[in-house]
Amino acid sequence: MSQKDQKVFYITGASKGFGLILTNQLLERGFSVAATSRNKQQLSKSVNSKFITNENFLPLEVDLTSDESVKKSIEETLSKFSRIDVIINNAGYSQIGTIEELTDKEVRDNFECNVFGVISVIRNALPHLRSNKFFANGPRIINISSIAGYTGGFPGFSIYSATKFALEGLTEGLNEDLKEFGIHASTVLPGYFRTSFLEKGSVCGPSHPINEYTSVRKIQEVHESQISGNQPGDPEKGCKVIIDHALSENPTVHLFLGPDSIKYANAQIESIQKDIKTNYDASTKTDFTN
Repeated sequence: MSQKDQKVFYITGASKGFGLILTNQLLERGFSVAATSRNKQQLSKSVNSKFITNENFLPLEVDLTSDESVKKSIEETLSKFSRIDVIINNAGYSQIGTIEELTDKEVRDNFECNVFGVISVIRNALPHLRSNKFFANGPRIINISSIAGYTGGFPGFSIYSATKFALEGLTEGLNEDLKEFGIHASTVLPGYFRTSFLEKGSVCGPSHPINEYTSVRKIQEVHESQISGNQPGDPEKGCKVIIDHALSENPTVHLFLGPDSIKYANAQIESIQKDIKTNYDASTKTDFTN
């Protein structure tokens, strides 16, 4: 593989789920990977050793809520590989609970990881991405969002959904900001994939649940006891699509991943169009009349 083809990926949240699968697939395909996790030892044990060489893999222990920790990991990546071609912001977790049930800390912690951690990675990587001339059509920033970032119709997931909606707006604006540098920013919106995402450690419930929110508790129970482990999406197939998207000549800003994701997206589009039609007459009479 030539230097031009030997892409360098920087991936957050790489010790499990999509992040781990992406890391293994990339290493197997001959790419170099700087992979981050809160626990470097666990990360090193999780990645398939048969794909690892001293030259192609860099495990990094990173606290995404610390800008200094993120900055150091970017510097270590550049020290080992000399450049970064693709950023994949994958780390995140789901905070379940209604606004009334969640403490301010629970809400802010979810935003710190899911949103501000992403911003920190991008901010620290951009000076190097802007000067990168190895990727023919420019470096890539791939933000792993969720279909919950396009439609908020999931009871009990309002805060998690808000973090992913923020990621959508961030990515769309970022893509415009970086056009003059040839850098592409994309967001991936997976539906239900069979990863550890709904298992303990990836999902946090409210510390002060309110019994009156019966429908929310029911949805939470369904996710834990029925959906978890039975999701229709194959993460191996999904991750291959993500990698191919990142390497494509002109990646789209949005990648809806999975048939269910597309179904939810189309339903949201129809709902918005219905709202526009309902309020059209009133909404179009708000300009100044000269």
